[in-house]
Amino acid sequence: MQGNLVRKEIGKAAFMNSVIEPKFKSDRISLCLVTPLKKETATVNALVPFVLRKGCKSCPDFTELNKKLAEMYGAILDADVAKHADRQIIEISIQFTDDRYAIGGESMVETAAKLLSDIVFEPNLDANGHFPEIDLELEREYLIDTIESDLNDKRVYAIGKALGLIYENEPFGIKRYGYVDDAKAITAESLAEAWKNLIKTSRIEIMFAGTGDPSTAEKVFAKRISALEREPFSEGHFEMVDYSPLKEAEESMDIVQGKLVMAFRMGAPKTEHEKNSARVLSALYGGTAFSKLFMNVREKMSLCYYADSHFERSSGVLIVDCGIEFENREAAQNEIIRQLELVAEGDFTDEEFADTKGAIYNSLGSVGDTLYSVESWYMTGVLEDNVITPKDDKEAIEKITREDVIAAAKKAKLAAVFFLKGGETE
Repeated sequence: MQGNLVRKEIGKAAFMNSVIEPKFKSDRISLCLVTPLKKETATVNALVPFVLRKGCKSCPDFTELNKKLAEMYGAILDADVAKHADRQIIEISIQFTDDRYAIGGESMVETAAKLLSDIVFEPNLDANGHFPEIDLELEREYLIDTIESDLNDKRVYAIGKALGLIYENEPFGIKRYGYVDDAKAITAESLAEAWKNLIKTSRIEIMFAGTGDPSTAEKVFAKRISALEREPFSEGHFEMVDYSPLKEAEESMDIVQGKLVMAFRMGAPKTEHEKNSARVLSALYGGTAFSKLFMNVREKMSLCYYADSHFERSSGVLIVDCGIEFENREAAQNEIIRQLELVAEGDFTDEEFADTKGAIYNSLGSVGDTLYSVESWYMTGVLEDNVITPKDDKEAIEKITREDVIAAAKKAKLAAVFFLKGGETE
């Protein structure tokens, strides 16, 4: 991965971000609307990108839009919703062939930027200023199915329930796609108002990744954004929670394997060095196939089918999840805590420490494999106000010592436990 991010303000709270990677034959542009994550708006905001992808004034229906994408040598349009700390991110992206490979010599970057701009800022609204009812109905059902899909994946469901416990009174606890009841209540009018509010108040982050010239896209977006009436929301500073009282819950479901999820507060790591120490701790503790949880709780003691840990940088929470036999719940939970205590006592070898860092380095090496992963990497940096390259990150990880990991483990305090057990649904 060669590129460095170039960031430029092109309007009021609107930014053009670009990273050039010559090895690719295509480009990717994403337009992200960054807005405060609130329960009352999360669901209707989440519906906006899915309806936007159905068409725009220049391509007023899905058929016309697909025809346009086909003419662009099979460009791919995508939409999604993400969340980061106390922010919800509404994203529309387009991936397309670079100008060098356009048979007619046309500017694919300009064409893609104009289409993406039309989709986001000039959607296909009716005489009342509403989205077509058929688009609303179809995409609302899609959103409801997406929200309900968590229930089908019991591991995802259990993790979500544990996060709901630990983030009960925090914006981070709000679901990124929102809630079924709220989705059912969305009307054509409320959806149109949500779109207008997003355009008016969001921070706009445009990300260009690929081998083309981003200046062409920059001109397109700068011109369109300059014509908008905008009153961006006032940016605040997200404060991680230091520690919180332990919360526990369990549910019964018709399953054959229990799901145990434990969440630990890490003392609100504020510096990048503290966050990186927690990342290395997580990898050593349960993030690799040679980690403490895998080798001991799973392999030696056979207390679980899988056991993984993950550190949430944006909230400072370490999450452990595992699949277990129902009767092993107490033993598994006690051993998971004991393994963390052992790490806090320095009970790991220099070889284990070096191998853990090596695994992190390998994952950093894959960042440049796709345009999507390049974009995701740098967008995370933008949201965290810490834009670095994977090489920079590797150098930062190299500075983490055994003592740093031990100190991070000592800070960990159990804050939430959720257990999904067998039996009739409660």
